[in-house]
Amino acid sequence: MSLLSKIRGTIETIFQIGLAGPQVKNNAGAVELRNSADTGFAIARAASPVGANDLATKQYVDTLFSRTVVALQFNGGSALPSNSATEQFYVVTTSGANATIGQLLWDDGSGSGTVVVLAAKAQMIITAAAFSGGTVTLAADSAYIWDTTSTQWVNAAGATPLSAPRRVVKFALTNAASQSSASTIPANAIVYAVRVRVTTPYSAGATLSVGQTGSTSLLMATTDNLATVANTYALDDIDVSWGASALAVLVTVGGTPAAGAGFCVVEYGVPDA
Repeated sequence: MSLLSKIRGTIETIFQIGLAGPQVKNNAGAVELRNSADTGFAIARAASPVGANDLATKQYVDTLFSRTVVALQFNGGSALPSNSATEQFYVVTTSGANATIGQLLWDDGSGSGTVVVLAAKAQMIITAAAFSGGTVTLAADSAYIWDTTSTQWVNAAGATPLSAPRRVVKFALTNAASQSSASTIPANAIVYAVRVRVTTPYSAGATLSVGQTGSTSLLMATTDNLATVANTYALDDIDVSWGASALAVLVTVGGTPAAGAGFCVVEYGVPDA
């Protein structure tokens, strides 16, 4: 049977818990957890911190400050998602009852339970994709720091260039009439440059244009290249708006050529709002 007693403290500098258990020690005013022989430190376990002066667990430090790549966004008004089979992070882009902007959600990859909401701290994240549609918009492949003073995500590169890093779509061309890239350019992107490299001249009368579904010459018209001559045809600093939908790059080959091959390269970025 246990005994509960109202004890204020001990005059000793060390206090053992259990016959061979760990000890709590006062070392010059600092509290230490020691092993039963007082020859080394003991492990302490606790819940994740909540307040500013709470001690942090290893899990909390590892998840909040070491692994900073975020792959998903979350609306704080939605129900917290379940843990998936993949360890990953969400960034909150809309505040709501369950999470607010500045916080992260940690999916531990266990496949069971609910994700953990991590408190907003002065921390850095790296976005694995462009996040739009929420109260805040974050560009892809960018570093953001949570500013605790202004309470907002601030692009680590400042207000210039790297806030909208360039990405590249490149795919091979044949003599087929309609050819699309495997990947899409996201909505609201700006296309900076387009290049068509003809490696095998197309048959006489063939034409090439580069654009998207519904606007086949948006990036390059048939008059901007000569499909029948092997060469590289480039348009730089075009600053063309891609539009409100994520679409693949579309190359249209006219004239039904019997031969022809090459590559199409498109450079784009998604500027911060």
